[in-house]
Amino acid sequence: MSVTLPNIRKLFIPDPGYIIFDCDLAGADAQVVAWESDDEDLKAAFRAGLDVHDKNATDLAGDAYTKLEGTTEYGPKAKKRKQFKQAVHATNYGGSANALHKHPGIGWPMQECEAFQNRWFTLHPKIYDWHKRITKQLNTNKTVANAFGYRRIFFDRPDQVFPEALAWIPQSSVALVSFHGAIQLEEQCPWVEMLLQVHDS
Repeated sequence: MSVTLPNIRKLFIPDPGYIIFDCDLAGADAQVVAWESDDEDLKAAFRAGLDVHDKNATDLAGDAYTKLEGTTEYGPKAKKRKQFKQAVHATNYGGSANALHKHPGIGWPMQECEAFQNRWFTLHPKIYDWHKRITKQLNTNKTVANAFGYRRIFFDRPDQVFPEALAWIPQSSVALVSFHGAIQLEEQCPWVEMLLQVHDS
């Protein structure tokens, strides 16, 4: 027996005279990773307005992805796009092949996870270089910083905090961009009532 879940967003009803809307930064974390690592291929894709997750899946799997039925929103192609998006995201944030294997949304065989990460770093060696740079920083002074100049010091062993340190850089940057955007919105559109900020939304 299948269960149809309700659309939770439809449970939120705006007050009379108001409209509820959501603004989201597309590929926000991935953009920060592209610029932090100085990956020209990904930066060019973002500048061109491409769906970077569709591009990555195409680059990584070729016809095995592009010939799938459906669109990037629906069907088998959408499911595969989501898997590649999650795998790239986890890899960019220092996730191991074993982490991809155990991830409920990915769950590929271990050999496939290892091959995926090797292929990703072959296509994007500057992301691997960024990983090495952050490892060196953690080993040297246990500190990472974002483009806004904020710094974070880690007190645990560098190898244990590496994924968290990697993730902090894009996540903190995106949160600050969203916050500055909210301030500008409040100044320029005082009739708008901001209800909630959730990371890049």
